[in-house]
Amino acid sequence: MDLEWVLEFLKGMLKPALALSVAVMAAILSYMHKLGLGGELVYSFSRAFLQLSVIGFVLQFIFSHKNTGWIILAYLFM
Repeated sequence: MDLEWVLEFLKGMLKPALALSVAVMAAILSYMHKLGLGGELVYSFSRAFLQLSVIGFVLQFIFSHKNTGWIILAYLFM
């Protein structure tokens, strides 16, 4: 069984995991200092994750197709 793809996946997830740890640290500091930003931070993190996921799927779609019509349609969607 070839598990090389698992190692590649874990290597690719290192930077997003580090970025998430910084965001979690901000949430923890906000909670510890009683700044009241917990709800705003969760909303912002969720919105950013959703937006980046959607744009990632759109870009993957654009670069995987060779048909100019589909590419133009994806650009118009953005």
